[in-house]
Amino acid sequence: MRRSRHALGLPLGLSLLLLASLARAEGPADPAPRRPVRVEAMIVYVSSQPGGIDPRARELATMLEKEFKLQTLRVLRMQQLSLALRQMGQVELPTGHWVSVQPEEITPQGLRMGVEVQGMLRTQVRVPSGNQVVIGAYSWEDGRIVVRLAPTYEAEEGAVVPPPPEAAPLP
Repeated sequence: MRRSRHALGLPLGLSLLLLASLARAEGPADPAPRRPVRVEAMIVYVSSQPGGIDPRARELATMLEKEFKLQTLRVLRMQQLSLALRQMGQVELPTGHWVSVQPEEITPQGLRMGVEVQGMLRTQVRVPSGNQVVIGAYSWEDGRIVVRLAPTYEAEEGAVVPPPPEAAPLP
């Protein structure tokens, strides 16, 4: 395997792509899960070299094509994690590094989730159920590894969901 210091024509040193995709209309998030939070982890390889688009990740390819000169997107691994709040789950990348995910809190704005890409990134994201977070990880072969995390959860029956806060105008 050949590793590259740059991928998809990005400048050197760019190691993170963090995109929040609102796949469904925004609305209030569920206040507490009745069942564990399910997180679908999709690990993909992307490259500007010819190679085709994996049909299992066509939606992700459409989103990434807006940012990159994408010619190859290959699903390397799909894994379903079922996690209680504050329980950590991990997925191994082909580089030998790990992605750790920990659902922390359900708020009206979505699930607050800790995410760590070993040796690269440690952050918290807020993702409404059914939406996704996409993180550009390590360079690999002649492209880059990309991680897509898509959490889903259900609310307690009869739970009262406070209205979402007013959106602040953009500067």
